[in-house]
Amino acid sequence: MSHIYRYDHGHFEHIERPVVREQPLTIIVNGTEIATLLCTPEQLDCLTIGFLAFEGFIHSIEDIRELDIDSEHGVVEVILPYAVVKPTRRVFTSGCGMGLTFTLRLTAEAPVPAEPSLTPAQIFPLMQQMFDGAVLYNASRGIHTAALSDTAQVLLQAEDVGRHNALDKILGAALQQGIPTRGHLLLTSGRISSEMLRKGAHMGTPFLISRTSPTTLSIEAAQRLGITLIGYVRRQSFQVYTHPERLLYHPPDVV
Repeated sequence: MSHIYRYDHGHFEHIERPVVREQPLTIIVNGTEIATLLCTPEQLDCLTIGFLAFEGFIHSIEDIRELDIDSEHGVVEVILPYAVVKPTRRVFTSGCGMGLTFTLRLTAEAPVPAEPSLTPAQIFPLMQQMFDGAVLYNASRGIHTAALSDTAQVLLQAEDVGRHNALDKILGAALQQGIPTRGHLLLTSGRISSEMLRKGAHMGTPFLISRTSPTTLSIEAAQRLGITLIGYVRRQSFQVYTHPERLLYHPPDVV
């Protein structure tokens, strides 16, 4: 809890409120420092596994021989059974929390499955379920949440100060628990930029659904890769930017 002063209607009051935690996490693989991420210190194992999978250092959970986390000092050490070479080209992404990737090669991703389909009415309860389960967001705001869904319910959920970190945690948790991501839905509270779209394409999710907006690069990539991109989900409305054919829509009867 943090002690803060709240100004309201001409008066200050002294209150205590939870504030989002943020810290650096340095990922070391086979003794080589790979990257330092700014993140929320929750699910650090999932964050590390997801980041390494997205960046091509691992291809399955079986690739990891050891994973040791020193949460106090913000260091995680990973042992892989093969040599790794730290990429020299780094891309600082457009996300909060200073996202980092070594590539934005969207052309390397395969088109996603044509299924499943959704009705518009299915989207609203799934987004509500994600926000209902966002413990840190509901306590303090100022944090992003993401979820993986099978169209009926939320299967996995993660929160982080960085929206891209939240997706890393989702993939890491999915690999740990043996839950396939391909063909499932990806929900997020954050803006869908090109690196967010790349993560969705890597996971093979036909739907990427957000409370906020996509960027031009993400729309172009989603169109090419067959991803249905939905933004600005509100109580009874949303905007579809690509591949609306996946939505099963029947106009209401006119009385």
